[in-house]
Amino acid sequence: MSENLYSQKVIDLITISTEYCRCLEQSQGISRDEFVDVMCNILPMIYLKMSMLGDVPEEEGYNDPKVTEEDYNFVRNNVAAIMQEMDDFLEVHVADFKFSEQPILCTVSENLADIYQSLRDLVEIFREGYDEAMQVALHEASTEFRLTWGQALLNALRALHDVRYNVGQSNDYL
Repeated sequence: MSENLYSQKVIDLITISTEYCRCLEQSQGISRDEFVDVMCNILPMIYLKMSMLGDVPEEEGYNDPKVTEEDYNFVRNNVAAIMQEMDDFLEVHVADFKFSEQPILCTVSENLADIYQSLRDLVEIFREGYDEAMQVALHEASTEFRLTWGQALLNALRALHDVRYNVGQSNDYL
């Protein structure tokens, strides 16, 4: 078990996850263009590092969540304030779409906060350094990635890509 926890794949994941969380926590006051640029660079790396983990063995145990509702809302509200009118996007790749004939309105801020919640929990448990807890956290993050926030990451990245490169938008990237 320990050899997997301290493999280069896991270390790389924890490193990029820490950077992602730091970027979101310190995002107040940065421009939308700068924020979108950073997220368009970091989100693909998170997706790559998570997908490279492969099957993470399940370990018996439970970890208390580290991210509070206030932490989650802080991140979500900061991103919403940065993205402003560009926070909303229509999505067909969400579970609720099967019950609707219309695309579902989603927000970049909520998707990024959902990813933040999972990765911040993972980072904090790794920071504590208990192998069993780390294995449980790694398995939980891997499972959540496959079932929920991996698709949320891709949805948010698509929306951010549109903000960054859409010819119909007036921004510095044209």
